Amino acid sequence: MTNPLPLSLLLVLSSVGWLASCSDGEPASPPGDSTSSGGAAVGGGQGAGGAATEAAGASGSSTGGVAAGGAGSTGSGGVTATSSTTGAGGTGAVAPGIVKRGEGKLAESGLTVVSYGGYVNGESFQQDAIVSFNGYQYTAFWNRNRNVVLARRKLPASPGGAAGSWEKFDFTDHRLSADDAHNTISLGVAPGDGTLHVAFDHHGSTLHYRRSVTGLLTDPEGAAWAAASFSAVSGALVGSNTVRLVTYPRFVTEPGGNKLLLSARIGESGSGDEHLWEYDAATHAWTSLGEYIEGTDASMNAYLHGLAYTRGGSRLHAAWCWRDTPDATTNHDLLYVYSDDHGRTWTNNAGEKVATTGASFVTRSTTGLSVWPIGQNRGLINQEHMAVDASGRVHVLLSHLPDGEADNANFTSARSRSEFFHYVRDTDGTWARHGLGLRVIENFRGKLAISSTENVYAILPDLRIAGASPSDGYATWTLLDDTDAGRFFSDPLIDAARLETSDELTVYYPERSSVNIWGLEYALR
Repeated sequence: MTNPLPLSLLLVLSSVGWLASCSDGEPASPPGDSTSSGGAAVGGGQGAGGAATEAAGASGSSTGGVAAGGAGSTGSGGVTATSSTTGAGGTGAVAPGIVKRGEGKLAESGLTVVSYGGYVNGESFQQDAIVSFNGYQYTAFWNRNRNVVLARRKLPASPGGAAGSWEKFDFTDHRLSADDAHNTISLGVAPGDGTLHVAFDHHGSTLHYRRSVTGLLTDPEGAAWAAASFSAVSGALVGSNTVRLVTYPRFVTEPGGNKLLLSARIGESGSGDEHLWEYDAATHAWTSLGEYIEGTDASMNAYLHGLAYTRGGSRLHAAWCWRDTPDATTNHDLLYVYSDDHGRTWTNNAGEKVATTGASFVTRSTTGLSVWPIGQNRGLINQEHMAVDASGRVHVLLSHLPDGEADNANFTSARSRSEFFHYVRDTDGTWARHGLGLRVIENFRGKLAISSTENVYAILPDLRIAGASPSDGYATWTLLDDTDAGRFFSDPLIDAARLETSDELTVYYPERSSVNIWGLEYALR
C-alpha cells in the first residue's frame, strides 16, 4: 500500500517566507558568463594505455595479471578483449574526440570546507548533482551559508548555441549539519508529474528530503522557480515512518518516466545494507521496496559504483565493491547484478535469479556476484562510476594498484601508485579490463561519459579526459585533453541525462581553493 507525502508538507506559495534568491550574494550568471575555447577539436595522440588489456569469461575468473600481449591477450576466461566487444564500433567507427565549446560559473559562493580529502560539492556518489530535462539543466550545491542552493538554466536550442543564465535560490530552513564530504546533495527527476526531488545532508543521518510541486519540470516557465515551490524537509517517504541511518542517496528515473527509484545505504561503513524505494508519479507517493543488498549480518557493506538503466532500455544494472571494515584498505572485488523488473528481483552475471528485494537479499555468499577479483590492500577506491551504453554493455571505471605493484595495507601509499582501469561487460556476459595508463590523484574519482557512437570517455580528476572506441573493444585509451590541469579540486561530475539525447557534455567541477564551481561544455563524437 502506498501513502502520499502528507499534504501539510507541501507549502502554499503565499505562506512561505523562504527567499527566492540566494541570501549570501550568489548572483545569477548572465548568458555571456562563459569563455570560448575556440572550438578546436581534440583527438588522436598516443594511446594512454591500450596494451594493458585482459578478458574474463562470464564466471569472472581471470589470471589476475595485466596481459603483456596487449589488446589481443586473454584471461583464463579464454575470450580476447578485442573480439568480445561488439556493437556500434567496427568498420567505419568514429574515433574518440572532443571539442571544448566553452565554460562558465554555475556557482560563485560554493562551500569550500575540505573533508575526507574533498569538497562537499563534487563527490562521485552524487546521483545526480547536475541533470537535464525538458530543455532545462538543473544543479545543486552548498553555499557559504551552509544552505542548499538550486539552480537552473535553459539549454541551447541547438548544439553549440548559447544557454540561458543560471536562476538560483537557496533554502534557508536547513543548514549543513557537519563539515563532512559525505553530506552531499542529490537530485531526482520524475517526468510523469514534473516533480524535482532533493535528498541532502546525510552520513548515517535521518533522511533529509523534499520535493517540488507537480509541473515544476514539465512547465518550467509556468511554475515559480523558488523555494516556495518545494515541500518542507521530511524524514519520511512512506507515511510517517522516519528513515534513519541514511548515507549515499541515489535517484534513478525509470524508463517511461512514470516512476523514480531511490537507493540509499542504511547503516554505516563496514556494516550497512542497500535499500530501495519507488515513487509513483500517478499517485505522487513513495513505496518501500525494501532491502536488496545485505551487509550488516556479515559486518560489511556494498559501495555502489553506480545504479543505472541500459540507455534507452529497461534493464537496471548495479555494480559495487565490498568493504569488510570501516578501513578503505578492505575494499575488494568488482561485483555485479541486474534487474529486469525495476529492482524487484536480481540476476547474477550468468543469468541466474539470486535475490528478491525485501525478501531474500544479495549477500556475500550469493553465487556468481564477483565478475573480477580484486584483493584487499590494492588501493581500490569505492564508488567510482558505472555507465551502460545503448547496446547493453556495462562500463565500470575503477582505480587501484596495477598488477605489477605489491599489496599495500597503507591506503594513502597504495593510492599514490594506483592507476585507472576500464572494465566492460559485453552483452554475452564476458568481462574485459583495459588500463588507461593514467595515475590517480589522491582519493579523487572519475566519471564515464558515453556518446551516441558508443565511444566511452573517462572524465578524470584534474580534468584529464581520455577516450576509447568500441572498434577494438575499448582496448586503446587515448588522452584527449589535459589543458586544464591544476585548476580544479574534488571529483568531476557530469550531466549523464543530457548525454542521452545529445553528444553535449557538461562537466561540473569546483575550482581549487575557490568558491567558484564551473560548468565546462564539450561536444563528443
